Amino acid sequence: MTTPDLLRLLLLLLLGLLAVIGGLLPSAFDKQNSLPGKCFIFGLGVLCGVLALVGGGFITTAQAEQNATWIQKVCWTLGFGYIFAVPTTLYLLRSRQGNNAETSSTPEAISQRRRQELLEIMRTDVTVRRKDSLHDDLLISLLMEDQREEVGRPPEVTVNAKPSPGWWERLPKFIRATAESEPGKKIIDVFERDDIAGRLLILGAPGSGKTTMLLELAQDLILAAQQQPEKPIPVIFELSSWKDDKQAIADWLVADLKFRNNIPDAITREWLETGKLLPLLDGLDELKTRQGKCIDRINEFLQTTSGLSQIVVCCREEEYKAGEEILTLRGAVCLKPLEEKQIQCYLQRLNCGHLWHGMQNDPNGLLELAKMPLFLHLIPVAYPNGLESKAERFNSPAELEVYQEKCRKDLFEAYIRLRLEKPHDYQGYDPKDSKSWLIWLSKNLKKQNKTEFYIEKIYPIFFSNKLEKLVYKLIISSIIGLLHGLFIGLLIGLITGLTKALIIGLMIIGLIVEIHSGLTSNPIALANRLNISWTGTTTRKHIMIGILSWLALGLMFWLNKLMLLLIIALFSGLFLGVIYQVTIDNKIKTRNKPNQDILESAKITGFNSLVILPFSVLLFYTVPLVVRGQTVELLSILIPGFSLALMFGVIFDGLPVIQHFVLRLILWKSGAIPWNYARFLSYANERRLIKQVGGRYRFIHDLLREHFAKM
Repeated sequence: MTTPDLLRLLLLLLLGLLAVIGGLLPSAFDKQNSLPGKCFIFGLGVLCGVLALVGGGFITTAQAEQNATWIQKVCWTLGFGYIFAVPTTLYLLRSRQGNNAETSSTPEAISQRRRQELLEIMRTDVTVRRKDSLHDDLLISLLMEDQREEVGRPPEVTVNAKPSPGWWERLPKFIRATAESEPGKKIIDVFERDDIAGRLLILGAPGSGKTTMLLELAQDLILAAQQQPEKPIPVIFELSSWKDDKQAIADWLVADLKFRNNIPDAITREWLETGKLLPLLDGLDELKTRQGKCIDRINEFLQTTSGLSQIVVCCREEEYKAGEEILTLRGAVCLKPLEEKQIQCYLQRLNCGHLWHGMQNDPNGLLELAKMPLFLHLIPVAYPNGLESKAERFNSPAELEVYQEKCRKDLFEAYIRLRLEKPHDYQGYDPKDSKSWLIWLSKNLKKQNKTEFYIEKIYPIFFSNKLEKLVYKLIISSIIGLLHGLFIGLLIGLITGLTKALIIGLMIIGLIVEIHSGLTSNPIALANRLNISWTGTTTRKHIMIGILSWLALGLMFWLNKLMLLLIIALFSGLFLGVIYQVTIDNKIKTRNKPNQDILESAKITGFNSLVILPFSVLLFYTVPLVVRGQTVELLSILIPGFSLALMFGVIFDGLPVIQHFVLRLILWKSGAIPWNYARFLSYANERRLIKQVGGRYRFIHDLLREHFAKM
């Protein structure tokens, strides 16, 4: 091997290091909180890019110009490049390990750190959700009554029973000051009662404020847990995501925390067994006919989890009482309808007292609806200009029920219309289109029995007909076939070889991908978050594979090339280990951006392709050199090298991105969703139809979601 050839190989390896640095820099930049730190990382990126351009220019220099001057410049570039690249790579990798430093901490320290991180995530989540999505954060104090008989305990006095009035309350009204309404007891006081001891069932009618009450309890519990380390971590779980009737509740809780916040299974189970986790289970009624089976599983969970001392469950009163199974908890409360005085006071606080007269004249319609906090919030928004006075008479309970259903439907329609017609500052949508898109979303959530929506969780099951599924299959199979066919064609010839390879790719490879991935039946498997680790058996295994593979090639073809092959093997095995060691980040995560998982999959695809690129080019350069003893121009192998790198990047991490893009494209063309879905959902959030919490979306209330689903 000549000196120029050796220098070019060293340049290729340098480019590989620079590619790794380029993949690590964005993450390091995001983690910097100070301006000097960000400038430092930006400077590293600029220097990395300059070195890559200079090194690439030397590689592509014509053979005739590789004289003594060229060799001298390359040597200086290599010297400076490796002095820069090796320490920088180690610094960035150590920085990542420093942020995730799990291996250097004791299990107790790791658990405590995760506890604090999860508490902060839950605090933010509850704070956002507690903000009233309907009207100016004016919350109403809810009254509740004791219904412990619903958990198999003898009934007692009401939770809100008042003590004997004091002497000042017995004074005449013109002497003492009177309160406008008697507030209810705080739910945390009921939860902490000695006879209940943290095992509580919350019941109520639709729209009565059960979830609001649960959020209030969660907020108080989170504050207590942050101040007292021995207190358990309160976490809200949506029972609608419990899909398998045979799945134990403990297994479901573990899997849900793993998906939502990347909590390792072992830590969640340890928290459950030692009573360090407090599950707040919302939406038991969402399970419909499966409610009884879920109650049985919860009771089993309470019996088998010895360390668990506290749990809260929310359910609609009618659905719970209609079932035969009961929860083996220690206490139950039921939220009472609002009193007329509470309704009147709320309207006065909003300067909407003019609505009270119309509601009084419709006692069986809007006044009855207003006894539920949800509808009381909606009425001032839906009817800002006042209400028509009317007094209806009914000949039967059936007529009354039909009338009340009509009032509720009209109220929702008026609210939706005014919200969608409200002027928008920068981006508006046609109200008809917006309504259609919200109907589509609500129906698909109902089909999957879910209350929360993630953009990255759009699955092929969302297709409305077989034609869309067929088009999806054909496009995905064609793309995979084209990628493979392009690679094969570049290897055996761009004319006849490419044509044959494309046919093979479309007919065979695409079919294989379809069979194994279940394109229209299974969820899109998203890539994990990017995290490079130099520890563990995976990295060492791939280093050994790289060394043994290249040594075998040397023994078979060219014994005097062993030293060169050994150097290549070390770098190849090392970077293969880096690529395949892309695992879930050890740090607790929260989905705070729309479509976050798809964006991360795209980043991982680009990073892996950049890392593979120098070594794929090196492969096409060294194989002819070792096997046939002939050299090739690097410029002529850049295209096949790039196609190989891209193919591997797509195979390992890029396929979910392609699937998601194609799926969104088909749904957009069918009119089911807008092109920029995240922007529309943010728009719906501003219209107070959808509530957005980070990268998650849900309708402001399940009753509104059900109303859209019925359209």
